[in-house]
Amino acid sequence: MKPKAFIRWWLLWSLVGVGLALALAHDEGMATELNSWGWLALLLSTAPLIGAQLALGSPAGFAQVKTWIDAQGPRAIRWVVAGLSLMYVLGNARTRGLDPYAGAIFVIGLWAALGAWREARGPTALRWTDIAVWMLLWIPFDLRWHYDLWTGLEGLKYAWWAIALTVVAVLGWYGFRAWPEFGYRLVPRWRDVGVALVLTALFAALVIPIGLAIDFLHFPPRKAPSVFTVAAAFVGLFLTVALPEEVFFRGILLHGLDRTWRRGWASLLVSSLAFGLMHWNNASDLTTRVAYIALATLAGIFYGLAYRRSGNNVLAAVLTHTLVDVIWRFGFQ
Repeated sequence: MKPKAFIRWWLLWSLVGVGLALALAHDEGMATELNSWGWLALLLSTAPLIGAQLALGSPAGFAQVKTWIDAQGPRAIRWVVAGLSLMYVLGNARTRGLDPYAGAIFVIGLWAALGAWREARGPTALRWTDIAVWMLLWIPFDLRWHYDLWTGLEGLKYAWWAIALTVVAVLGWYGFRAWPEFGYRLVPRWRDVGVALVLTALFAALVIPIGLAIDFLHFPPRKAPSVFTVAAAFVGLFLTVALPEEVFFRGILLHGLDRTWRRGWASLLVSSLAFGLMHWNNASDLTTRVAYIALATLAGIFYGLAYRRSGNNVLAAVLTHTLVDVIWRFGFQ
């Protein structure tokens, strides 16, 4: 596949991204609030980013991107920074204007991360550089510090950062860092779907009784959602929750620990516990927080098993994660 062929492939997926961005706007509650300029900002800043997120999930497509990164050398950093910065500007361009300080932080931070990955090329084990960049990317996002760098559409700030971080992480670790493939492949196989369905069912059978017993889950649901509402939620959860979280916690953290430690159970436990701790701020009282961490850690173990059972493929873990969240949102929340 030549570079022009990949660009055509990316543009095609960006058209698909238009439809997904509309579903995302519905799921985020923005559909009834946007004017014509708001819709334009949404589509121009988000659809191409979703297109990149999906196009990179094609093994043939990403192989071409990696070849281009290797051939371009340091110049590839400039092109990636320019492209993502354009998406950032389009998402933040409003009547009050783009905050130049926030824009400078975005550009310099992205440039520094890509440069750090490129300097760390070589060893396949998890290095301190990997851990530092992982923390500097994920923690500000998880704690919503990124919100201070966003002056655009209020309802878009979480979704945009989630999708952008997925693209940056895949390009950074697999492209510039030149890690062995950690399984960012979004082309579905029957094996991925089967693993996701089986592990979702096993997780539900284990957790639903526990969740109901400790009053963390609630049943029956208040009202039956429409098919469109469930479909829009599935798209939103897949793109902005499950995909970035599985890339960071399974594709990078679990995969990196597996290449660093000899004991696979330790890698699975540590990555799952880290995933569980991430949910500490999702509740207010201590009892609910402890329950949230415990159940999220258990969920992380199942997502890690889905990742491994599918041959270290992120998609199986993402599907499992999305199905669990959809079931929770519409059945037991």
